[in-house]
Amino acid sequence: MTLSIPNAINPRPPGPITKARLWLEMAFLFAFLPALAAAIMDPKHRFDGLFHAVGLGVLADPPVPPGSLLFPTLIASAMLLGIWLAIDPSYPARQLWNWPAFRKDARRILGLFAINAVAMLAAAYLLSILTDTMTLTGRDGQPVDAFLRLPREAPIILVFIAIGYPWLSAYPQEITHRAFFFHRYRRIVPDIRVLFVLNVLAFTWLHAPFWHWMAFVATLPGGILFAWTYLRTKSTLAAGMEHALYGWWLFFTGMGWFVFAGGVGNN
Repeated sequence: MTLSIPNAINPRPPGPITKARLWLEMAFLFAFLPALAAAIMDPKHRFDGLFHAVGLGVLADPPVPPGSLLFPTLIASAMLLGIWLAIDPSYPARQLWNWPAFRKDARRILGLFAINAVAMLAAAYLLSILTDTMTLTGRDGQPVDAFLRLPREAPIILVFIAIGYPWLSAYPQEITHRAFFFHRYRRIVPDIRVLFVLNVLAFTWLHAPFWHWMAFVATLPGGILFAWTYLRTKSTLAAGMEHALYGWWLFFTGMGWFVFAGGVGNN
């Protein structure tokens, strides 16, 4: 398959004002907002003074745990952007799903996952025995090994993750960070290689609110793989289901703790 940006109609080159507006929009949505979320969720509260200084003290002491708003915000954003794509005549709306392309590419997705799953399990095991990265603080204040913690202690949670994660997290992220991103900004970044790199960086930066270097290490290769799948298949569903596979496996190995809102400040 040839990599290309999914497009129904080749857009006209934007004028300087439109180009500047789209660059500012990209920076706001995909750089500033994750950074703001990270500042609000900072477990060490290093930005509280700044929030108070600019009259936004409510962000320093929000009425609800900020992590609890991540999923609702993601789902609402995906719904709004999905509707926008569906009614945009320059975007082939079938690519928001595109079941035939997903079915055609499923064997490759599963085969590659089988190989990478072994590598991810080995990496989690080595981190567990050679470093303290996988050592968490339990509710009783005692150290807990995150490696295979869910299958050992709470396998039923893995079942719920398998059911909910694809539709509450993985697929919505592919709408916002793949379908919308590539379609919206192809006008200002016509070189697909440059846009690909920007997309991967945006997806990785999305995980800044989790405040752990492992969140970036785990999502950077995922961003490369999911963007590649989307551009290959022109199917948001294919990228979403691949994303769901790897996300579920992260939780299985124990590395999912680093991309879990409830784990912020507890690792």
